[in-house]
Amino acid sequence: MSQSSETTTARTAAISHTISNIDLPFAVFLSLMIRYGVDFPYLGRAFLLLLVKFLEIPLLVSEKVVYSSKIEATQITKAPIFIVGHWRSGTSYLHNLLCQDPQFCFPSYMHVYFPKTFFMLDGFKSILERTLPSKRAMDEVKVGLSLPEEEEEGIVGFSPMSFYHSILFPRVADDFFQRYALLENLTLAERAAWQQDYVWFLKKISIAGSNRQLLLKNPVNTCRINTLIKIFPEARFIHIYRNPYEVFESTIKMLQVYTRGLRMQRLVPLEELQNGILQRYRLMMQAYDCQSAALPPDKLVEISFEHLRDRPLETVRYIYEHLNISNFSNAQSYFQPYLDSQKDYSQNVYNYTEANLRRVQEAWGNWIERWDYQSPSHAQD
Repeated sequence: MSQSSETTTARTAAISHTISNIDLPFAVFLSLMIRYGVDFPYLGRAFLLLLVKFLEIPLLVSEKVVYSSKIEATQITKAPIFIVGHWRSGTSYLHNLLCQDPQFCFPSYMHVYFPKTFFMLDGFKSILERTLPSKRAMDEVKVGLSLPEEEEEGIVGFSPMSFYHSILFPRVADDFFQRYALLENLTLAERAAWQQDYVWFLKKISIAGSNRQLLLKNPVNTCRINTLIKIFPEARFIHIYRNPYEVFESTIKMLQVYTRGLRMQRLVPLEELQNGILQRYRLMMQAYDCQSAALPPDKLVEISFEHLRDRPLETVRYIYEHLNISNFSNAQSYFQPYLDSQKDYSQNVYNYTEANLRRVQEAWGNWIERWDYQSPSHAQD
């Protein structure tokens, strides 16, 4: 069987459907709902999602006709820079800051909300902007169609092969993490299909960004480094880490609050949710440690969120120098206005418990010790 035939077979088996050679997100989501189930309270939400995806089909067909050849012909000639790190480790802040540098292009909210149709919808951006909240519910970070976002949010909108489908179907989070974050237990054809979807979306973003160098932020990529290097041999990586005790509490809030308006299933009980976070962090960081060890020194830089927060320009200068990124002096004039706009931003405050602090120490002690973090001094019994 040819590579193309294997890829098509895998995509069908992975709950993707093709009509007239056009992948339909409507069919992807319908198939996922049938396979994993929608809880009764969320049937209305599921219907609205399918309706929106169905109504999008004419735009999808139009964009396919107009842009498919250009997308296929596009080559990503400048190796991307990947920002990685576990969720709630400061990846968004770093991405938003570095994206002020005009030499980069990046996925925007417009791209990830409308991954198959954002070219055709570009003229309606001002209207669509009014439908967005001004800030993210979990941390009050500003939202806007032109602002940076992570590409995984776009891939989940059209491909069945994304870990972020676990947001809709939280009962299968572990399986989705193993398959589409760690990229384990995939056939060669399924892996090729995942890569095809991923690179196709990056090509679209590259076209929208006038083929400037891609600057990408995606926590899921923290455990995909080996695969990304095979696709982009000259890729560079920025790993940002944060106090694991804070990451644990913040991730709980993210899954409870951020996914509230997206879920198709009831969230798992709190203890199961916490166990999943502890397990996935450990698996992610073990994969990162193993895979990043093979990177040359000029292809990887590691920074702490706390250092970035307290000394942002110093930290960014270190990133540019370590990874041989040019034009820091020019970019600095773009960074400062963004930093000034963030001066009144307040981080979330967490209520720690002794039980949770012990659980984090037991599960993530290796990284707590490596990065020299201390347990919070204020905790409830």
